[in-house]
Amino acid sequence: MADYFNYDLHSKPHEKKGRMFERYTQTARRVIFSARYMAGRVGSPEIDTEHLLLGLLITDKSLARRFLGSPWAAEAVWRKIEQSKPVRRKTPGAVELPLSNAGRRVLALAAEEADLLSNSHIRTEHLLLAVLREEKCFAAEILHERGIHLAATRGELQRIPHDDSTTEEFVRELGSRPEDIAELQSRLRSIRNRIGEAIARNDFAAAQAYSDEEGKERDKLFAMYQEHGFLDWIYD
Repeated sequence: MADYFNYDLHSKPHEKKGRMFERYTQTARRVIFSARYMAGRVGSPEIDTEHLLLGLLITDKSLARRFLGSPWAAEAVWRKIEQSKPVRRKTPGAVELPLSNAGRRVLALAAEEADLLSNSHIRTEHLLLAVLREEKCFAAEILHERGIHLAATRGELQRIPHDDSTTEEFVRELGSRPEDIAELQSRLRSIRNRIGEAIARNDFAAAQAYSDEEGKERDKLFAMYQEHGFLDWIYD
């Protein structure tokens, strides 16, 4: 997947290229894939901090609920991004998107946060702290508007660390949906499972291929929601 998992963001002379992402938990790695999709969804030429934040809230709904009050907090963030930044025409097909400079700094800062806590793994909580440390970025601005600040968040996580390996199911009653939408949602869940399995075995080429497949199917779902007039969030 581009060079996200091959580029040594922490850059130490004695470490091999790509050593950084060996430290990422499976959930933290999935954040990058979700961020890539969301950047593509709005036609962005790069994966920026707001896309990383969206990927974080979509992937780890427990973290979203803990700090933003709802497992569906990504919806409000998405609306904020739509209102604040122009949506460009989406480039058809699979497109490699680089990380923005701020995005790269966030990933490097996440490693520093893990080191500060003597944690061998980089988790989603470290990504959240890293976004807040990149304080002038759009994602940090969004969090600040919601009363989420670095010192308080770090203190809370030091008091009760967040375990992103725990799975918690959040079910939202969406009402009846046409059969074609239900079938497509089921297909998307299956693809997401395959992405997770590929990431778990460090097969990032397969994970990227599945992610591209997911993007195509999710675009179809987005069009169906628009056709039927459903306005609720579709990234479950």
